[in-house]
Amino acid sequence: MQNKASRSKGLWIGIIVVVVAVIAVALLHNNGKSSGSSSKVQTIKVGSGNDAQPFAYLDKSGKPVGMDIALIQAIDKKLPQYKFKLTLSDFPTLITNLKSGKTTMAMEQIEQNTERKQDFKFGSVGYTVWDTLLATKKSTGVLNSFADAKGKKLYVTNSTNQATLTDAYLKKNPNAYSVVRGTYTMEQVAQGINSNQFNVYPAPKYSSDLLNRQFKTKLVYGKAVNHSNAYPMFNKKADPKLVKAVNKAMEELKKDGTIKKLSNKWLKGDYVPKD
Repeated sequence: MQNKASRSKGLWIGIIVVVVAVIAVALLHNNGKSSGSSSKVQTIKVGSGNDAQPFAYLDKSGKPVGMDIALIQAIDKKLPQYKFKLTLSDFPTLITNLKSGKTTMAMEQIEQNTERKQDFKFGSVGYTVWDTLLATKKSTGVLNSFADAKGKKLYVTNSTNQATLTDAYLKKNPNAYSVVRGTYTMEQVAQGINSNQFNVYPAPKYSSDLLNRQFKTKLVYGKAVNHSNAYPMFNKKADPKLVKAVNKAMEELKKDGTIKKLSNKWLKGDYVPKD
């Protein structure tokens, strides 16, 4: 009986040892898998603005904030396989960084145009309407085309689509109007208009609405001279998987109303494209 009991006890000890060994192996395997998965997280350098209120700028504590910053963060949360790292600059430098490969992706209310399509890839989901209007003081008159701006002085921000449109018309119609160029903040744009440094501001409806609301500029505008939206933009050599993943995340954020909420929060209105 004692030998039988000993054999039985030994059998159970053997079974327990085997079970413990199996569990240990499984745990090691899982730990190894988790470690492997985390090592596959790819860091993506994303360019955005450092002084472009309310899209992308630094608050008083130096923290990046704004609509585009919040949207970049929302996309990042949806893509566990990537980790976004911000690279902030003025707009011309943002374009240069993306073209040179210092960044892989950029978001700061970037519109498509022929030149940019040659140099970069674009996402497929627009998130802000950027139809260009020619904003003016009422005394200057309502302008519906660049032809209507004959003899006027326009302000454009360097490297923007508005600068491209303004220069394209001027190339075909030399001396049609004069142009002030720079990287003005919205406050500086308001000061420029109020001081008559320039009297036409090619910009989207949102910008004119902001100037009127925040700086009491009382701008008016006519028909759009160009129809456009803002999109995420990528380096020409960006991995198609990244572009596809960002597009999918953007579709979801647009569908669930996140982009609309961000527009209402930061832009004080719904400027999300309907298409």
